[in-house]
Amino acid sequence: MNIAALLACLSFYSALYLIYFFFMQDQQPVFLILAIVLILISIWLTPYPYERRRQGFDSTLRIGEYFYYPLITWWRLFMLPVRWLLSLFYSH
Repeated sequence: MNIAALLACLSFYSALYLIYFFFMQDQQPVFLILAIVLILISIWLTPYPYERRRQGFDSTLRIGEYFYYPLITWWRLFMLPVRWLLSLFYSH
């Protein structure tokens, strides 16, 4: 289990949800700035294909032939924390 892969997925999908939240719910620039920072963190954490640590990164969330690409198939799981935090701050 590669912690960098989990953090990269978490930061990438949190950034996507913050961009969605910025345009659809609340136009506070802090959400957009935080989303950009999270995308940069996910880029920094993701190794290049020729790096040695790429194999452990790719096999972290892969279960056989199912859930082959973690950035594509595990999106709901990685959006949960940011959705939960935003719902706490914006509950009426």
